[in-house]
Amino acid sequence: MMVPFITGYTGLVESSVIGVITTVGAAVVKGRFTREVFEVCSRSTLAISCMFMWIILAALSFGAVFDGLGAVNAIKGLFVDQMHLSPWTILVLMQLSFLVMGMFLDDTAMLVIVAPLYVPLVATLDLGMEPSQVLIWYGVLYTITCQIAYLTPPFGYNLFLMRAFAPAEITIMDIYKSVVPFVGVMIIGLALIMVFPQIALWLPSQIYTK
Repeated sequence: MMVPFITGYTGLVESSVIGVITTVGAAVVKGRFTREVFEVCSRSTLAISCMFMWIILAALSFGAVFDGLGAVNAIKGLFVDQMHLSPWTILVLMQLSFLVMGMFLDDTAMLVIVAPLYVPLVATLDLGMEPSQVLIWYGVLYTITCQIAYLTPPFGYNLFLMRAFAPAEITIMDIYKSVVPFVGVMIIGLALIMVFPQIALWLPSQIYTK
């Protein structure tokens, strides 16, 4: 009985449809569902959907060009054959690059820029796991690193969000100082998952083996 509960009864698209139907039903019951509301919501949904479609299209095109030019093999040859870096050193450098980019970019922009390069590269590294496990594990690492990047000065997105909701007497420097313990905890969690990949792989293994 746990498997359906964990994996869900619908896919991502079906879940969003259920959410829309529920929201529309609540608006109808409260008498707030008007033609204007429907038009504004439809236009906003279409704009966001088109934006993400263009982002995905750009990422796929960028990845196809990189793969066609052999950039992944060239970069792997540079790091492994010429610079003699170990797979774990390459992985750490990749995570550090996310932290640096996160100071200036959001997660979608980072994903478009580096996913076509990093995902094929990490799949070729000898990390002692199957390629499918490596991709799941790396996806978890990427997600945690993005959350850390959201809190890293000077342009962490969450920092400015907290400043917008904070009282006037709270300065941005106060917010910078307040996030240090949280960043430290997340870095420790990131290091634990890197050292012990089964922390991230245990739940998927329980689901997909049943």
